[in-house]
Amino acid sequence: MDFPDTHWTILAVATMNGGERERQALDDLCREYWKPVAAWIKARGAPAERVDDLTQDFFLQMMQMSFFKKADREQGRFRKFVLGSLRYFLADDVKHHAAQKRGGHLERTELTEASITTEAEDAEFDLAWAELLFERVFDSIKEHTIATRNAETWEQLRQFLPGADSVPTYTELGAVLGLSEGGAKAEVSRLRKRFREALRAEVGRTVSAPHEIDEEL
Repeated sequence: MDFPDTHWTILAVATMNGGERERQALDDLCREYWKPVAAWIKARGAPAERVDDLTQDFFLQMMQMSFFKKADREQGRFRKFVLGSLRYFLADDVKHHAAQKRGGHLERTELTEASITTEAEDAEFDLAWAELLFERVFDSIKEHTIATRNAETWEQLRQFLPGADSVPTYTELGAVLGLSEGGAKAEVSRLRKRFREALRAEVGRTVSAPHEIDEEL
């Protein structure tokens, strides 16, 4: 498998230049990882009405302060870099609002210093991150299957991928698709192979070297 362009390489280009293409690359990254960042902020106890604002502020600050320039490819996983940056941002937000409260003006966020380092809640970020990767893989597999076969074939085959509520037998699948049991098994085998390859490629975009893919998976 060719090692794909990682988020580290994309960020390297985006922070070396200031053109429209580079700004678009950063904007895409922000939109791409909005969900896990928002999930982590929510898990830290932020009021529901502040989650979106804090998420937006995080990404805006990252770009305005050129924080991504501090990204070190040698650190490894892009997920860890984003989470570390998010901890720093939220801790600063807590201190800022605490200072405002002491000054007697502006509303304080309902976050606490203790909430910043709770490992159990970091799982919310990892879960949302994993779900995001799986969603992108499912979308790519769906698009490929519909383009090369049809929508009905996809609806039947998707039952053999992770997350399905129930799985039909190969005989049942073959009856629907007009295949023998052996043909149905072959279809599922090819689908699962494409899924594994697509998932590895997606994870490969978030690490700094190929050997880290298995660890991240």
